[in-house]
Amino acid sequence: MTTATVTRRERKRDALVSAAHALFRAQGFEATTIDQVAAAAGVSRRTFFRYFATKDAVVFPHADARIAAFRAALRPRAGETVEAAVRRAVLEVAREFAAHRDELLLQHALIASSPHLLAREHEIDLAWEDAIVGALEARGEPGLRARVLGGAVAGALRAALRVWLAGKGKGDLAALGQEALDLLAETCGAWGTTRRDAR
Repeated sequence: MTTATVTRRERKRDALVSAAHALFRAQGFEATTIDQVAAAAGVSRRTFFRYFATKDAVVFPHADARIAAFRAALRPRAGETVEAAVRRAVLEVAREFAAHRDELLLQHALIASSPHLLAREHEIDLAWEDAIVGALEARGEPGLRARVLGGAVAGALRAALRVWLAGKGKGDLAALGQEALDLLAETCGAWGTTRRDAR
């Protein structure tokens, strides 16, 4: 596939996202149809489905890519504990989220108005949590411990994100994330030090 082809695909995808978000703002998620989104973007309904499997996928257009990047960032570097890797990965995610603040604020508002989107957000949250659990398991944490710690870390980060969104994205998301992990460390101790690391 040529660079020109990729660029055309990206332009069409971006046009669909922009059109959908404009319509969602104007008339709400539930009232907006796929046909309306396609028409506003100047493409066919069939073309819409080449880029997005469902209407709610347009609300979370970067979810899969962000989780994949997070998984990659979680791979510890030489001599790095899992906690240190998580903190580093959180900084990377926070920078990316801050760069797309308006998109995330719109997501937040839409989710609050739609039980369907709330359920989809829960699925995405579990994928983020699974990424952390996988990183812990890769460093030798047993299943239950990895799941409990992964859930606690994901919950702390989720709380930081919600505080940031409630403040309309005006605070420092990276600092909030690190503060949330500091609070978790005060409660759980050095959760990033696995039994293997301690030997």
